[in-house]
Amino acid sequence: MNRKISAVLAVIGILLAGHFLAYKMFAIPSQIELVGLLGLALFLPVLRFPIVGIYAVFLVSPFVPYIRRLYYLVADRPELDPLIVTSELILGIILISLYFEFKEQRDRLKNVRLYTGIIIFYFIFVTLRVFVFNFIPRAESIARYKFYGPPVLIFFIGILFAGQLKHLKAIWGITIAGGTLAALYGFKQLYLGYSASERIWFTSIRFTTLFIEGIVRPFSFLKAPVAFADYIQLALIAILMWWQWGAKTSKIFIIAATPLLINAILITSVRSSWIGVMATAAFWFFFVNIRGARKRIAVLVTVCLAYVALDWLSGMLGSGGLDIGSTMSMMGGQFQKQEYMELLVANRTSAISNPFEEYSFMSRITLWREILMLSSDPIMALMGRGTGAFKADSLYFTYLAEFGYPGLFLMIFILVLFILKGLEMIDHAPGREYAVLAKGITVMNLVFALVSITGTHIHNFPGDYYFWFWNGVLIGIAAFVGKPGEYQQALVQQPS
Repeated sequence: MNRKISAVLAVIGILLAGHFLAYKMFAIPSQIELVGLLGLALFLPVLRFPIVGIYAVFLVSPFVPYIRRLYYLVADRPELDPLIVTSELILGIILISLYFEFKEQRDRLKNVRLYTGIIIFYFIFVTLRVFVFNFIPRAESIARYKFYGPPVLIFFIGILFAGQLKHLKAIWGITIAGGTLAALYGFKQLYLGYSASERIWFTSIRFTTLFIEGIVRPFSFLKAPVAFADYIQLALIAILMWWQWGAKTSKIFIIAATPLLINAILITSVRSSWIGVMATAAFWFFFVNIRGARKRIAVLVTVCLAYVALDWLSGMLGSGGLDIGSTMSMMGGQFQKQEYMELLVANRTSAISNPFEEYSFMSRITLWREILMLSSDPIMALMGRGTGAFKADSLYFTYLAEFGYPGLFLMIFILVLFILKGLEMIDHAPGREYAVLAKGITVMNLVFALVSITGTHIHNFPGDYYFWFWNGVLIGIAAFVGKPGEYQQALVQQPS
């Protein structure tokens, strides 16, 4: 009797499971179901091999906005899309898998406790300001906290994986491949138009900077044009590192990809990223490539003086100074859509060549002056408005508005600390390959510090996860300087 009941229950179970699986095979899962399925699929592999989670963060995160837009074909835009926490879900699984590893490695990282302590303090600080003295509704502040707090945690994961040079190089290789794919899709948007889901998305967005005189700036499969530009910027830095690592088989691909990436960053019409590309070349070849702090400072001063002298001489000769706009126009002139390039490239360089004659830059100056005036109030100067309460189109003025002068100085201190440690590691890294890695991370930090004058690039993917992870790696390298024997082993053992 019991066997018959068991058989009947088994048949019922099979029928129910078959019905469920058939439904899931032919029905589109909701956003929350998709996030759940991804978490289930990654949980055991990441728990066993945490490096799988690191790869997942850098492979999956760029495509999340594209997947979110696909859902607009079948559903309205939700108030809070579960897909936006995809990266944080993966990060959470990695942290669970590394819990005991963190405890085990704690004593081996004593010589970098200053850095880990500062980052822990920063994390606690921005977390508390979600709930303490915050000017915006609690739910809104919690939603915006996503861009401040969670990405910081990957810093500590980066420390543990600093010894995994093979995997670290592979992640930068993924960045080159991802940047190339993003560039190709961006040109597809430019020449072949936008998909149906993307056109639906245009009607639901709340930010107007996507459009310039009615023309949509390409954003590829990323969140926005600025995220597209940041991803390309990181891919260009990765190319410089891979070139110095001397992988012969990859150099042909690098030669072909570089002009594609440079032109892709032009069509984003993100002017701070144009400056970032030029700064990347200057920092790589004329600053970090030179050993010794005094020599670096001397070269930096010489380059600045040379630029001023050339600009003055050009003006004296009647050419109107160094015409960045003409250079950008010439680079963009190879495209068939010349009117597009004139609008989004040549005409947009006025903020670079003549910043005080350009409307958008002057409007930012007005906003920043207002923040400075409001920060003259002692309470605002000391406390600010709280996490996520005010976006000022500048990392530094955003921190001043949200956290007061203590928060601003803390962020600047962290940036300077990472840059100085990077310069030190370039000179004292345990091996040439690590020196190249430290050089790339330092250039990334210098570029982010520069372009963040007019943007909050480390508060959105890819800037957030790249910034915190790779600086964790940098501090991990520093933890083992003078211990070359231990560097032959990875901090976190993974299968080769």
